[in-house]
Amino acid sequence: MPDAADLAAADSRHVIHGFSPFGDRTPGPIFQSGRGITLTDVEGKDWLDACAGQANVALGYGRTDIADVVADALKRLTFGTHFYQRRSHVGASRLAERLAELTPPGLDQFVYMLGGSDAVETAIKIARFSNAAVGRPEKMHIIGRWNSYHGVTYAGSSLTGDPAMWRNIGPKLEGFSHIDQPETDSVGAARLLEDEILRIGADKVAAFMAEPISTPNGIVVPPDDYWAQIREICDRYDILLISDEVLTGFGRSGKMFAVENWNLRPDILTMSKAITAGFFPLAVVAISGELREKLSTSNDPFVHGVTAGGHPGACAAALATLDIYERESVLANCLVAGKYLSTKLDALADTYPVLDKSSVRGIGMMHAVDLVADIDPAYGAALHAEFLNQRVFVRTYRGNQTIGLLPSLTLTTEDIDAVTGRMAAALEATRPSAGSGN
Repeated sequence: MPDAADLAAADSRHVIHGFSPFGDRTPGPIFQSGRGITLTDVEGKDWLDACAGQANVALGYGRTDIADVVADALKRLTFGTHFYQRRSHVGASRLAERLAELTPPGLDQFVYMLGGSDAVETAIKIARFSNAAVGRPEKMHIIGRWNSYHGVTYAGSSLTGDPAMWRNIGPKLEGFSHIDQPETDSVGAARLLEDEILRIGADKVAAFMAEPISTPNGIVVPPDDYWAQIREICDRYDILLISDEVLTGFGRSGKMFAVENWNLRPDILTMSKAITAGFFPLAVVAISGELREKLSTSNDPFVHGVTAGGHPGACAAALATLDIYERESVLANCLVAGKYLSTKLDALADTYPVLDKSSVRGIGMMHAVDLVADIDPAYGAALHAEFLNQRVFVRTYRGNQTIGLLPSLTLTTEDIDAVTGRMAAALEATRPSAGSGN
């Protein structure tokens, strides 16, 4: 076993961790192996991951069947690219054909990228290019939503509806604005998009981009009529609808793509994370055939691409992942296990009054519960610290007032019992005492 102290010291000396202050060198767990939802650190301690890594380890850790496929692919072809001389490779062509069978009808033209952030960047560029191609260079504005997340590139950060993403890096890019997320009043929420289009000017707005179900907003599933209204508004003002499915794509909501829950057909769809079950970085941007025809009116090249986009190893991992989805009925398991997870969250709320039972919500394998409204704001931070003390990874939203779970889609009832058991231990350890004011 590696020396745990030496590894922690090396990490503290040299590794800069994202989403942390530069000066924070506090050691965290260093993992050496994983199987299912269990990670083992270099001290031999086991941790339960109810976040599926970064919501990308869709099939759990330790799938040697995928690892073997990737290894074989890399032995045959070390590298392949998709820009310059219109080159490609076998895995990329096969994956494109497979994706065309799975994506919403008509979205069968694909750009290969590396991760969710550059997929978003690609979608923004395509939306703007499509207007320049037909002589409308002023139609470039992109509307997003507050409490959203679209990656860490400069354009993605500017589109992300979180001012914390804009601090200390200079002004955010121009050409982006935001509207509020839907809660319960879908008619009002959709009208916010129309109001913003009219404020900016429809002749200047290229696209509206949003996640079908937004996690930073606390995993609030929008009302059933919200997306139909958004689609109608976009069509009325000749604005592209971009669905950011980097997190929700490939089964997270119980459907292959979350837009299927509302029979929504976007013009552009971004995907990443679960496409390879976490085994290899890959992102894909899907566009409609009609949009590609519009783009084709320009003879200018689309000067865009990344070195490792659509890597042979990534495409092999994606194809193997999709085979497992089909062979093991992953989407069906997601729905069944998701319902059981919801009942366990209800039971936790029955036992621990700090949880607001009425707030338990979710779809597929994305679930959340809020703390009660009158809880001491400091309690949320203490609770999430105790989750780590109990060695269980969950998500935190809304200033530590919402607990989110985005586990692997192959979760079993035993896994759920184990996760909620450790959550219960954390809730018990932080249970407010009578008269504490919490």
